[in-house]
Amino acid sequence: MPVDLVARPALAARVDEPGPPVGLVVAPAGFGKTLLLADHATRDPGTAWVTVDRSDDAGRLWAAILTAFATCPALPPDNGLRELSPPTGLGGLAFLSRFRDGLGALSTPLTLVLDDVHELDHPAALGELRALLDHRPEGLRVILASRFDPPVPLSHLRARHEMWELRADRLAFTPAETEELARQTGLALTADQTGELHRRTGGWAAGLRLAVQALRGGADPSTLLAEFTGEDHAVADYLVGEVLATLPDDLLEFLTLASIGDPLPAALAVVLTGRADAAAVLDRVERETSLVAGLVTDPGTGAREYRVLELLRTYLAADLHRHRPDLAAELHGRAAHWWADQDQPTAALENAARADDEDLTADLADRFGLRLALAGEHAPLRRALPGIRAAVGSGGLSATVGTALARVGGDVEALREAIRALPEPGPADGPAVRALRALGRGVDGLLAGIDTDAAVGELEAALDLARGHGYDFVAMQAQVVLAAVAAVRGDFRTVVARADEAVSTMIEHRWEPSAWSTLGRTLRAYAALYRAEPDQARAEAAEALGRGPGRDDPRLRHALRIVHGAALSDSGDRASGLAEMREARIDLVGLPVVAEQAAAAAVFENRAALRLGDSVGAAQAARELAERLDAPGEAGLMAAWAELGSGHLDAASHRIRPVLRGTAAALMPHTLVEAHLVAATLAVRAADPAAGRRALGDALAAAEDLDLLRPFALGGSEVGALLAEHRARPGIAAAFATRALAAYRRIQDPDASPLLSERELAVLGLLPSLMSSDDIAAALSVSVSTVKTHVRMIYAKLAVANRRAAVETARTRGLLRPHAGVDP
Repeated sequence: MPVDLVARPALAARVDEPGPPVGLVVAPAGFGKTLLLADHATRDPGTAWVTVDRSDDAGRLWAAILTAFATCPALPPDNGLRELSPPTGLGGLAFLSRFRDGLGALSTPLTLVLDDVHELDHPAALGELRALLDHRPEGLRVILASRFDPPVPLSHLRARHEMWELRADRLAFTPAETEELARQTGLALTADQTGELHRRTGGWAAGLRLAVQALRGGADPSTLLAEFTGEDHAVADYLVGEVLATLPDDLLEFLTLASIGDPLPAALAVVLTGRADAAAVLDRVERETSLVAGLVTDPGTGAREYRVLELLRTYLAADLHRHRPDLAAELHGRAAHWWADQDQPTAALENAARADDEDLTADLADRFGLRLALAGEHAPLRRALPGIRAAVGSGGLSATVGTALARVGGDVEALREAIRALPEPGPADGPAVRALRALGRGVDGLLAGIDTDAAVGELEAALDLARGHGYDFVAMQAQVVLAAVAAVRGDFRTVVARADEAVSTMIEHRWEPSAWSTLGRTLRAYAALYRAEPDQARAEAAEALGRGPGRDDPRLRHALRIVHGAALSDSGDRASGLAEMREARIDLVGLPVVAEQAAAAAVFENRAALRLGDSVGAAQAARELAERLDAPGEAGLMAAWAELGSGHLDAASHRIRPVLRGTAAALMPHTLVEAHLVAATLAVRAADPAAGRRALGDALAAAEDLDLLRPFALGGSEVGALLAEHRARPGIAAAFATRALAAYRRIQDPDASPLLSERELAVLGLLPSLMSSDDIAAALSVSVSTVKTHVRMIYAKLAVANRRAAVETARTRGLLRPHAGVDP
């Protein structure tokens, strides 16, 4: 047996366990039939093994069976079977009688394995096999292994419940078994690579072995798996020699024509093959060879959908394209029309692109292109793009729709250009156009800065339309823009919810990184920074800076570098953080940015410089903000920090008073929180603890709805003492104050405990329950993939490997928060 044999206990139990006396194991070549039964034989000394040969007549077959029994360790030396000779002439029944007597004398039944029964074609030999099954002795189990159903009375055996069966669907490797095979052969594949390996091979054991062999040659797994098809030389040789050589010519032609369809509904099979009985042929192929797998897609009508074994299908399709390209193009055209009639635009456009039919591509792009783009189905559009461009140039496709298709997946400016290219609004506008227009009006309104609430209303309308019609890409875009609005408003709880949902949608759909994903990560980094999670903010910003599309946009790159620098400073690397923020400011000179972005950057840099003792650098950041725009609230805050740091308490009080009264208007809502904390610090230093407590209460009340923790985390010792006192004597926003104190301690003493984000703490709090990942996702209103990501991060930060260990470690460190119905 192979040293890297994958244990398959469910299949082994089916073969080993007593039950119906006849077993039938049927699957195409390479599904592991022989290996499964050989594994059984190593455990059962009462197994006699015969590999059938095409040259076997009745005498040779019986000679092989008797020889196998004679060498079986479980057959006693004095048993009559050892002296029995194969039948000759007309002595068959007498022979069977003596054969039955020999087996009947045994106390323990024997098992006869007949492997490669599909090779048996001699009429007399087939007759003897039927006789053996019809008159099977009591002390004998018979297991037949074949590539297709042998011509023996199987229906009678089924009707009498005397037969069990294993077919290709059961013999195919599961994803878990595929992962185990890769592990046992020394391959270190990611979960995605293992999934792709399983998808490419369909769990076909021979295909898996060939792929594993290729992977062990040192090729990049992702690249090799993306290109691993039936055209692979080793796979093709195996298919031709072991599978296709056994098929009749008419069936091989049928499967070649049908290989264009994946999946292959019965009605499409009729269109491709030109045979009205295509469904019956596919059912027969499935029943007799297992090269095809069928599935009922509509129980009401009994409609079925089929899939040809993946590597076989890709080999046949490639062979068709190579040797009969005109026919292949014609079949793809038929398939495109059929899928379009079923309102399945992705499959229709995929086949139109393969048909190389510009007119058909143009027609389908006009009908379905915008819908696909808004749903995020960009891959078929990209593959069809040459045809779409040709159609636009020849007038076969409206230039406005063509422009929209080409640009709807780009950045914000590309999106606005695409929307402007749409025809004038009209009563016939469908939901796709209405959703795109609403998104455009929302973006335009925000950039104009005239009526933010109206713009948000348009974005919410676009989001509702997108969710109602499956336009997931538009929903993601709307969520990202709404997260940006929330960031400007300082509502970081909403930023996290919106940006998390947007990024999770991108991950679930496996969309390629885009300017939108970079913007989503930027917003998540920004929110993490203000929630006093600098490690997460730094990681998100570094990821986007390193390989995020759109990162070369100077405004977006400025935002990312500012957040990354501030996160570095908050994490303790103050010099590097300040240097990065200064470089970002210099790079932005002369470029327009949103006022709130410029103000936040200046405040970040000013605070970092003051914490490093660089009063000159702090003043420079404040001065450049004043030169760029009018932000009296932020200017007053930075001036108060400078005076406070110099010990000029009266001057600091004078500077912060207009901010607190609202006469120095602040661009950012969190500026007021910072102002209250300045007042609290001044009160403590002036020996007025009551005033300090009041100011802290005002800061907590203003920060709680925004979920704003960073000002407290960076507060001085006076703020830390007030927070500790507030927790001892709960008052305003008691729960939020506890979180603020925890954030203060994390930043001031980063080695005190692992830095879990707020969302990770929320997930951690539900781990002691019996809730599944789906349940936790529902409870927290996030996607399942988001929950799984947080769980992986929790395990990494707590240095544990499973859920139980995470709960125990969290209890020990006091990290669990109580949830309704969950005992921490």
